[in-house]
Amino acid sequence: MGLSISFCILICLYFMPMEMLFVSLTAILAVSVFMHRNRFKVALFPGGGIYIGFLLAGMAIGVGGVIFRGYAPRDVCKDMIYVLFPLLFWLLGKNMALDRKRALTGLFLAGAAVSLCDLANGVCQILYRGVSGLTLYQFRKIIGAGHPLTLITLFIYMFMPQNVFLKKKQAFGCLGILLADLLIHFSRITLLNGCIFLLFLRILRKPAKAFRYGFLVATGLAAAYGTFPGIFRNYMDRLVHSPTEISYAQEVWDHASVVTNWRGYEVYCALEKFFRAGTLEKIFGGGFGAQLDVKGKAYLVTTEEALPFLHNGYFSVLMVWGVFGCVAFLALLYFLYEKNKAFTGQTRQFWKALAVVLAADNFFVHGILFSPGAASVFLYLGVMGIQEKGGGGSWTEN
Repeated sequence: MGLSISFCILICLYFMPMEMLFVSLTAILAVSVFMHRNRFKVALFPGGGIYIGFLLAGMAIGVGGVIFRGYAPRDVCKDMIYVLFPLLFWLLGKNMALDRKRALTGLFLAGAAVSLCDLANGVCQILYRGVSGLTLYQFRKIIGAGHPLTLITLFIYMFMPQNVFLKKKQAFGCLGILLADLLIHFSRITLLNGCIFLLFLRILRKPAKAFRYGFLVATGLAAAYGTFPGIFRNYMDRLVHSPTEISYAQEVWDHASVVTNWRGYEVYCALEKFFRAGTLEKIFGGGFGAQLDVKGKAYLVTTEEALPFLHNGYFSVLMVWGVFGCVAFLALLYFLYEKNKAFTGQTRQFWKALAVVLAADNFFVHGILFSPGAASVFLYLGVMGIQEKGGGGSWTEN
């Protein structure tokens, strides 16, 4: 049952749109508690009351926006659902009807299975459509952008192999699937997060392990180049120009510069909006339903007329909760990182790595408060907080 629940959660997360995902995960949580006849565990979210403060303040200011500023009620509700995802994933992790090791084994197997589905779909799309002459953007539009949980699944085993009840051959087979799925998507954020995980894995203190991992990475990159040379060169070019893409230090934005530096353009528009806002809005933000006018360019990334949030999660927090919210968000990340003191050894290192990944990703993606993919990290953090029920065992014993 534990493996089935894990698999259902990840299948929904990989393939469902936001509203359907929220309803499905809520149903999975209810079924999990009911089937195991457990009392529902209402675990305190990391950071104490800060997260609840985000929910209450966002809703209160958003309702005021509906009444006085013409916010669409639909936009207020959508923002609230997005911000509820971290709590939902946290409760799903905490209410796994397994001990920590069996829950992590289930998530590892489910992550590998879903990554295999994603990899198979990508390979089929490549064989069917071909990739000759495609840019990286066109290539990823065909096969999808991948999912951050593939990398987290891989590092569950790298950090905590003792928590995964599999034989080595089975585990290495799963790791091969995960690595192939990561490589095929050519994701820069995956590369960044992978480096963070490796640093917390402390491979630099172990030369033999560092050499082995370096060799594996080099082999993977060589295989990617040999299979998709044009796309690989495009990927390296985008990697080198990544700082340019997030730069907002320019006064004139033509169509070409907006397309090339979209993340920087979002921040530029967000800062313009912030400095035009009144004092109260600067301090407390616009609440749920606040949107960013990007001067008629929203069609490049959405069918809406304005953006509900940015690729930079910190500026999304600034827009919705103001300066006060940014300070509170940094405090939330700090408390989350400090919660690792409840663990020891590599488990502690894994928790710390996840916290740093969340903080780093907020610079480049929507962030934990506006992305179900980023918020799903709290599923793993919730599971890691489950108390052990006793010694060893194997997955099949459950």
